Amino acid sequence: MGKQINITVDGVQITVPEGTTVLEAIKKLNKVVPTFCYHPKLPVFGGCRMCLVYESRWRRNIIACATKVEEGMEIQTDHKTTAEERKFILEMLFTRHPLDCPICDKAGECDLQNWGTYYGTQVNITPITPFEKIRPEENWESDFFEYVSNRCVLCLRCVSVCHNVVQAKTLNQKERGFEIVISPDKKPMDSKSSCEACGLCVDVCPVGAILFKPFKYKTRPWLLKESVVSCGLCFMQCPVAIDHDGKSIYRIRSTADLRICGNVYLGYDVQDSNRLQQGLADGKPISPTEGIKTIAEKINSHRPEETAVILSPYSSTETFKGIKKLLTKIPLIATSTITLDYMPTVAGFKEEAGEYTPPTEEEVLTADSIIVVGGDVSQTNPVMPYLFGGVYHEGIELIKGKKVYFLGESLKHLKKLNPVWERFAIKGLRKKLKEIIKETKGKTVVIYDVHSHITEKAYKIGKALGKFHKETGVKVLLAPSQTNTVGLYETVDNLTCLTDVLNKVKEGKIKNLIIFDEDITRYIEPDHLREVLMSAQFTAVISPFSDGLALSSNVAVGCSLWFEEERTTKGFLGERKNPPTIPRGLPQARIVETILSAVKPQEGNRSQPKLCLYTDKGISTRETSIWNLNHITERSNNLREYRQKREGV
Repeated sequence: MGKQINITVDGVQITVPEGTTVLEAIKKLNKVVPTFCYHPKLPVFGGCRMCLVYESRWRRNIIACATKVEEGMEIQTDHKTTAEERKFILEMLFTRHPLDCPICDKAGECDLQNWGTYYGTQVNITPITPFEKIRPEENWESDFFEYVSNRCVLCLRCVSVCHNVVQAKTLNQKERGFEIVISPDKKPMDSKSSCEACGLCVDVCPVGAILFKPFKYKTRPWLLKESVVSCGLCFMQCPVAIDHDGKSIYRIRSTADLRICGNVYLGYDVQDSNRLQQGLADGKPISPTEGIKTIAEKINSHRPEETAVILSPYSSTETFKGIKKLLTKIPLIATSTITLDYMPTVAGFKEEAGEYTPPTEEEVLTADSIIVVGGDVSQTNPVMPYLFGGVYHEGIELIKGKKVYFLGESLKHLKKLNPVWERFAIKGLRKKLKEIIKETKGKTVVIYDVHSHITEKAYKIGKALGKFHKETGVKVLLAPSQTNTVGLYETVDNLTCLTDVLNKVKEGKIKNLIIFDEDITRYIEPDHLREVLMSAQFTAVISPFSDGLALSSNVAVGCSLWFEEERTTKGFLGERKNPPTIPRGLPQARIVETILSAVKPQEGNRSQPKLCLYTDKGISTRETSIWNLNHITERSNNLREYRQKREGV
């Protein structure tokens, strides 16, 4: 334990570690000090001056956010001069701030509104009429984000979060004093700037200066319920806040962790995109009960080896546990897209290293250097690069930004970190990694983008990384793109190679194909998938969507999306369990449970599954995008419109 400092706050003596700010020391007594520019995950700015407190020994006000504690300090949070100066600061802000709360989307969660109410009615300190409360306008030329310069309190949180967390460096201040406006690096913002559409600038804005246009004028915050869950769109499991009324989602925001990407920020509208609420049989509506009954009948009427189940790494662990029970009752063939990339990679790694233990979040955050191998990890897990910057706690920088190396063919959004870039080659990978760590100082973590290679190449890369880890002790993160790849891998331990399954379908050896979700459309080319589906005697899909595979299958059963069901997943942050935000549709786990109760036990011999080390024509990984991660995000109208502007397609 480091040196401890004794201070007194409003007559109460407390002890805090040396280096603690006065603001954070005061918080330990559950006392509230007003702030605008301060955020515990951002560097201290000290520009708003709202956090003033009185230091009795010094006989003056000090800013609490930027002043570190000293032995014997005597702090008063409600001193007369402190209250007067806070009120004066508010009066200055209100003098230029339009009193348009009735039409402002921030009303009800606005810091200026809250503190103005707390300190009493505000009056203009200069004879300025409402028509003169104007500042230079700044049009961001965006269909999703709007800047209202009159409301800006010049806290620069938006600039700070864009530079220090996202590291996109999109937003910057222009001019000085009351003429300051916030502007993107390029316009139109949606198509030319470095903006990633994460929405963090909206979330950290303490007033209504930056707005999310799709939410504008829709509802009031106090009419909505908030559910904090782990995002279900990629491996990162970022905590997000979903605002809803019990029926519809109005927006999805970041939590205080400041981890969110454009896929979930813009993609909340997928809740209403071509949803399959009931079921389909050859294109005609049926009830989910009828669809599940048909699936069970098909399983019962065939030998176990004639039915294959394709599992999705976006499904819940509860679903996988149900499937495991089903496979015990009937030895069906089970497969998944993870047999193409994640499983060969892990198998190669374990063959050399003996076991695979991924680095923890703490180990990634505290690393001095990061080596990204294979693909640009920002395309498959957009928030991952946020962890490579400086780490701030209570406004103080604990860890400086990391030096980043990239060994790959295509550098995309990771270029914002200015990595040392060299072309990727499997041969000589271990040697190259060793050369890099000789140059680095301190701790290094290697991150391999699992989505970048499949089958034999994935296996060889896994072996190279495993041998490298064994020889150097450097931690390696094998990062898949899907939410619950690890949960599937650890729960269902006898998956058959997907390529073998597809070939057996075409050969007529597998008659029935039961597909969970639609992530296979990101691995199998349309013509090849069409050929497979036509070769099967019976195909069933369990999907949230009425388009896609639902139209190509004999039976389709609608199911819940990731925020609509109670579910457990295992990813970067370990095991996470989510409650249902808006219970809608049938959870996949319940569908499996119903199938399990309807099928009859069968005997059968399943051969030991072989590792997927070859690829047939028609199988390849579709390139992901920072605004198009998977089959879920590609159905969002917001994201589709944004991609059209950004990528011109």
